[in-house]
Amino acid sequence: MRKLLLFFFAVGGSIILSAQQTPQTDSLKEYTGKFKFPDGSEVTEINVGIENGILWAYSDKGSSELKKIEKDVFEVVSYTGTATFKRDETGKINGLHVEVGDLIMDGRKSEEPAFQQNDNWQRSLKK
Repeated sequence: MRKLLLFFFAVGGSIILSAQQTPQTDSLKEYTGKFKFPDGSEVTEINVGIENGILWAYSDKGSSELKKIEKDVFEVVSYTGTATFKRDETGKINGLHVEVGDLIMDGRKSEEPAFQQNDNWQRSLKK
């Protein structure tokens, strides 16, 4: 299971939002951004972005589609896990809780912009 998780995070970065937004994409936009995890975690950073109307998670260990289960809770499709977005008292997303197998991680949303996709990076995802 850890090898699967490592693959999940093998590709770093996030994606740029498409210029033409759809209602579905707009509803996912609040989940996008960079999430940082404590030193010593299997993954230190996850970038969440939207590609073709689908929410994706990317890190230096792999990537996966995030499929909405309910408000703030998503299936980590590639690894049969869950990603739960956390909110502050004002309702703004400020954290991410990830469970894949026996691995449980909690990260905080960073104010730094998520990695922006470019053509070379996108091609590297397909390798």
